[in-house]
Amino acid sequence: MKWRKLSLGLLLIVGLIWVSALSIGVTAQSQTTVIPNVYHGSWFQPEALQYRVKMTATTFTFGGGYYEHEHWQPHNQVTYRLSSHVTAGTFTWGKRNAQGYHSVKVQGGIFYVKENRGTLFVKQIRQGHDINGYDLTFNQIPHAAQVLSGGVH
Repeated sequence: MKWRKLSLGLLLIVGLIWVSALSIGVTAQSQTTVIPNVYHGSWFQPEALQYRVKMTATTFTFGGGYYEHEHWQPHNQVTYRLSSHVTAGTFTWGKRNAQGYHSVKVQGGIFYVKENRGTLFVKQIRQGHDINGYDLTFNQIPHAAQVLSGGVH
């Protein structure tokens, strides 16, 4: 009787250790990467300066707006947080594809982004279609708050 209780207890302990080790492995596999440094910062459309893409290590922001008194005034702008899977308000960062684009998957669509010689190229895909029909181009502007507020020319 003692041996049965002892072996049952030992089996239970081994099972708990195994489940704990398995969950640590799953957690390590599901951790996300960060957005590469070359993409960090604010990117603006050179023609209209109405849309901005802003990326940090763990956020992706896309939307319209304008600078007023050196402060960005967003309009229809959405910020997503990096995650291991897509839910409302989050995105996943994909590996570079053959054309050099990283996928930014969000709920309801995908952005494809590629940096080349200081220009950010963005494709917006909704329901499987490129909604613009061409790459949107964005540039980083030194002192953007001052320049786009009219302070520096």
